[in-house]
Amino acid sequence: MVEVIRLGGPLGAEVRGIDPAQALSAADLAKIEEAFLENLVLVFRGAPMSARQLSNFSQNFGELQPHIAKRYQHPEVPEVVINTNQDAQGNYDKLGAERGVGWHSDLPYDQVPARATLLHAVKVPSHGGNTAFANMYMAYETMPAALKNKIEGRYALFCLGGRNRLTQGILEDPTKVPHAIHPVIRVHPETGRKSVYVNPYHTHSIIGMPRAQSDELLDEVYAWCGRPQFQWEQEWRVADTIIWENRSAWHTGKMDYPQHEPRLFLRTTVRGTPTMPPEQLKELFASVSMAASAI
Repeated sequence: MVEVIRLGGPLGAEVRGIDPAQALSAADLAKIEEAFLENLVLVFRGAPMSARQLSNFSQNFGELQPHIAKRYQHPEVPEVVINTNQDAQGNYDKLGAERGVGWHSDLPYDQVPARATLLHAVKVPSHGGNTAFANMYMAYETMPAALKNKIEGRYALFCLGGRNRLTQGILEDPTKVPHAIHPVIRVHPETGRKSVYVNPYHTHSIIGMPRAQSDELLDEVYAWCGRPQFQWEQEWRVADTIIWENRSAWHTGKMDYPQHEPRLFLRTTVRGTPTMPPEQLKELFASVSMAASAI
């Protein structure tokens, strides 16, 4: 029997009573989906899984979306990504370790961005290395009216690495940076609630604003959304699996662990839905062609 236990923060719940490595009943899946929409992050503890088992479990939540960084694909299960801080020789890999460090949601540079991400712990360091999450429903709902009025109805250009171009070593062809347009404030397609969708890692600029003014407004938004009262951290144990919302939550990895100790995870991403009609998107892209070409 599925049991959902709130973890006491602004988001996050633990799910007990199921084995993610085994097939789910329709009733259990429905309860997990309900808890996912309500809590934004769900934790399943103490259930070791292979890459194939994680893929199978993830597909309960939708179509899996391959990651653009092919170098990190699992060799036998390509829809699974390997997140590790070590190279093939067991040495510290700075690029691998820093992937996912910085507040973001996954794949907003895709015009059909991610619904959810699942992460399964294979090896964890002796301390540190948590994954932090921030509730963007709460950030929007408590935002001062003056700031909210500045961003309501606006759209943003997103790209891999954002305005700081954090793409070194990730793309096979660094001249082809994927980009997309989405609302600054997104309406969740299932709950109907509004949340902040721009993020520090993958947002390039706000459409229709000079770059300096866009940067200033984005910094103001990020300062508000980065407040501790919106945040909760997953303290990892081996064989933990979590699933998180990409439509209404930010997340970031943390580098506060012994770098000589292995940190190894398996990851999948579940495809979401478009954030606007194709006709509206076409008009917006036409208006930002120069900005997009400069990415």
